[in-house]
Amino acid sequence: MKAFTIEWFMLLHIKKFMLLPLMFALILAPFGLIPAGRAEAAGTTYYVDSTGGSDSNSGTSEASPWNSLSKVNSVEFQPGDRILLKAGGVWNNAYLDLKGSGAEGSPIVVDQYGAGPKPLINFGNTAVGGEGFGVRLKNVSYWEINNLEITSGQFSTDMRRSGILVVGEGTGAGAFKHIYIKGNDIHDVFGTDRRTGGINFHARGANTDPESTWDDVLIENNTVINVADTGIQVMTDAFANSSWAHKFNAFTNLIIRGNYVEKIHRDGILVRASVSPLIEYNTTNEIGVSCDVDTSVVSYLDHIGYVAAQWAYYTSGAVFQHNEAFNTKVLQGDGQAWDFDIRVTDSIYQYNLSHHNEGGALLVMDSTNNNTFRYNISQNDYDAFGAFHLRPGGGSLYIYNNVIYRDSGGTSSLTGTSTSGMTYYSNNIFYNASGGTYANSSFTTYRNNLFYGANSNVPNDPGKVVGDPLFENGGGASGLDTAQAYKVANNSPAINAGAAVEGNGGVDFFGNPLYSGSPDIGVYEAPGGAGSDPNGSALFQDDFEDGNANDWAVTGGTWTVASEDSLVFAQNALYGESIASAGNTTWTDYTLEADVKIKKLGGNGGILFRYQDANNFYMFRLNDTGSTADLYKKTGGQLQLLASTPVTVDPNQVYRLKAKVQGASITGSVNGTEVLSWTGSGTELASGKIGLRVHSGMASFDNVRVTQ
Repeated sequence: MKAFTIEWFMLLHIKKFMLLPLMFALILAPFGLIPAGRAEAAGTTYYVDSTGGSDSNSGTSEASPWNSLSKVNSVEFQPGDRILLKAGGVWNNAYLDLKGSGAEGSPIVVDQYGAGPKPLINFGNTAVGGEGFGVRLKNVSYWEINNLEITSGQFSTDMRRSGILVVGEGTGAGAFKHIYIKGNDIHDVFGTDRRTGGINFHARGANTDPESTWDDVLIENNTVINVADTGIQVMTDAFANSSWAHKFNAFTNLIIRGNYVEKIHRDGILVRASVSPLIEYNTTNEIGVSCDVDTSVVSYLDHIGYVAAQWAYYTSGAVFQHNEAFNTKVLQGDGQAWDFDIRVTDSIYQYNLSHHNEGGALLVMDSTNNNTFRYNISQNDYDAFGAFHLRPGGGSLYIYNNVIYRDSGGTSSLTGTSTSGMTYYSNNIFYNASGGTYANSSFTTYRNNLFYGANSNVPNDPGKVVGDPLFENGGGASGLDTAQAYKVANNSPAINAGAAVEGNGGVDFFGNPLYSGSPDIGVYEAPGGAGSDPNGSALFQDDFEDGNANDWAVTGGTWTVASEDSLVFAQNALYGESIASAGNTTWTDYTLEADVKIKKLGGNGGILFRYQDANNFYMFRLNDTGSTADLYKKTGGQLQLLASTPVTVDPNQVYRLKAKVQGASITGSVNGTEVLSWTGSGTELASGKIGLRVHSGMASFDNVRVTQ
């Protein structure tokens, strides 16, 4: 908001003093104190017509267009220029090799003009330096390539070919910005190795050459069909060059969105050496030795052993979401829809649909860590290596709130296990009508998953739910637009049976907020209705997302609203009793729920109910010392243990605690599973507020809810 205000302040002053820039330019230009070549003009628009143009024309109007792409290639364009190809035009055995750079706010744009089919560039068997392409951007910045059709056809010549090639190499290599590639149709392009195919970004060079990087890259709404080797990719030679520095960050502010990729010889969409790329709303189909090609003509395609549909390599902070991948092949191995490949960390697959991929849903390679796979649907992926193929050497992996659906063949494992980092399966629905198995190991933890069908007794999940999840229409989707088949009925055992997960993304597969009542299992968080809140309407709730705890009174400790993925109410004092209370002293029978995270080894944290003051209350807490869930009563300042039961308590793990008090009876639940109950005389503590409590430790609390 501050930036918005400053921008408008500047705009008002520019309007008020619009002559000042010209005055300063006239004064300073002779002394060389303003950037040379900086243009305030909007640029020139050039028109190209394959049938009605002439290269002797000015090219600056529809009435006087150029004819050839070689004429375009002879010009070094300036910021704000536009090169428009006439709709329906066809340029055979020709290509665009574009020169010049735009500037911030004034990119150079290639697009079409007029009504009709997209302009077609058929670059045939042409080549520059032994490499063929339809469009090349070499060592330039601030370009946008829109609405072209590009092909080459089949030729026996063995060389690299790409539909659109963005390359940095040689003396002009460096840090490039703002390359947008939108709305292009690329098909029937066949190159000789994995650096070729549909849309390729490539930093090339030897150790002694300058290194290239790109910032602000958008690859959006393109189709890439029937190409070799790869559909869409970004690549750097830093992996081979020991003196190059950008193995992990050659690409920043990268977005790959809304593309359709089909019939690809190698990989579908491949992101390398990137920081926080966003890959969303893409579809891949028939990935892996899937080109429709005459092998007697195109006999040089690489032997391919391993492919995946949409994946990352040497990348951190990637988000793959709202994508669909199907019909990926198993060759010598792999064949999955998704892949956390080598050196991928802190990355997420969410809200994706995969189906009929021969290798399974997810591959996880070595040297990965802290990756998350959540709110995805895997439908009848063929399980050649199991739904989750976890290679040795990976780190922590979080797999929660997914649906793994098998009703047509496949007996491989529906879960995988590593031999190094921990894998955490929580809140997943495993619909196993085809006989698949499950993996248990010391590197695998299950929590509050739902198992249906064969081998439901195998997973070592103390909070498991066994039963039919009751999918709408029995489950089964034909695409993302029919994924509502994986919503569950109001009486599903998945509702309110899950465990709270911190930093869960905020919404389910369908955009419903998390959580409504207790967490649900699967990709659907049932909003409203009896299913989402069986305890009635809310008396009180606080998720602390407003940044304050104004409804809470504090006794002891150091309490603050802090950010831990989401905003939480944290207590950070190490010693003594710390209490925060809220609500109404007249409340009698109610249910209190909250997310609790103990942040100190050997610590504790809990919820208070029928709280009258710091000396009189009931408490349901988790205790890391001994790993127990305990029910206490405190009257007259004296604590009395009423009930205790062993539970798994891990510091820095979020648990959903629920205490239900009705008359003299109390039940306590952890992550949706009732763990203890107690009935007293009812003569003490008949009413009171709610509270949060920590003693001699640190803890945080979130999503507090009171219902009747």
